[in-house]
Amino acid sequence: MKLRGIPRKTRGPSFQGRVMIDTFRGVLRVRKWPAKYGKPRSALQAWWVDWFKQANLLAKYADPMSQARAIEMTKGSGMYPRDVLLKAMRGRLYFWSTPDGWKWYSVAAIQDVSDSLDALAQVVGSVLVRATDRWRSVVPGAIGQVLTYQGAAAAPIWAGAGGGAGVEQAELAGSPIVPDGTKSEYIFDVTDLAEITVTWLALGFASSAGLLMRFSVDGGVTYKSTVGDYQHQSMTPTAASAATSSAFVAFASPGTTGHAGTFNMTGIQTSRASYVANTNRAGSSGALRTGFTNFAGPITHLKLIATPVVNFNAGTIKLIGTTKA
Repeated sequence: MKLRGIPRKTRGPSFQGRVMIDTFRGVLRVRKWPAKYGKPRSALQAWWVDWFKQANLLAKYADPMSQARAIEMTKGSGMYPRDVLLKAMRGRLYFWSTPDGWKWYSVAAIQDVSDSLDALAQVVGSVLVRATDRWRSVVPGAIGQVLTYQGAAAAPIWAGAGGGAGVEQAELAGSPIVPDGTKSEYIFDVTDLAEITVTWLALGFASSAGLLMRFSVDGGVTYKSTVGDYQHQSMTPTAASAATSSAFVAFASPGTTGHAGTFNMTGIQTSRASYVANTNRAGSSGALRTGFTNFAGPITHLKLIATPVVNFNAGTIKLIGTTKA
């Protein structure tokens, strides 16, 4: 039987470049005649057009073993075998493992993950940490600093590296203090510290006063303030003495200006911490002080207090802590 073609003048719309009629998986399909692609509108679009030409060529002329494997992998999945070949061409189909269990991924797959992480951080040197709500980035610190764990309830911070393994020194958050006449006390969290050094220079007060220090062992809720909580030994140019007190005395004599000194306390994480301090306000009022506490638990907070209660209004106070090893 010989089939004759339909004369051009009597052909239906599908033969006039308007409607395409064909079958797809045994079902009649009618759709608009596909338009010709114009020129790529950007360099990236041109790159993808060229890549798809290469990909289609590969899918058509891949070796029989690769095609058979692609058919096997997509069987019952709804994917086409060519999809597997294209994923392989894009470098995103597989990884391989070495005998030691290490997994090796393609550069393309690694770049995909990197691009996703850019949604969280894009500054060179940033790191990601798990916060209580989600993964967050930590902005890079200063050169030479290391990321320091602050406990489960707070994000880590960048701090200076210490001299020993597991030991780091850093200035406390809020230091240095530059008094502005609005506060009579300052509080610092020292929960994760093993040692703390406080230095003050040209410290002044609204009226004649001195510097005291008190400590908390319950997270800053209360501060030890009973006479006998703090043990003192003091030596001045004229006398030596020992006493108990409700706070560490960190001044040689009261005054409105000129207070200077340094205070170092060790053993903060034990129930018995000791300290040594040098204080002065004038050449004749210098003193060397030592002492200790004997609390039922590690120290969590330090409070700097003006006594009597007046505002700090001059000088600087700097605090440096050494973390637990």
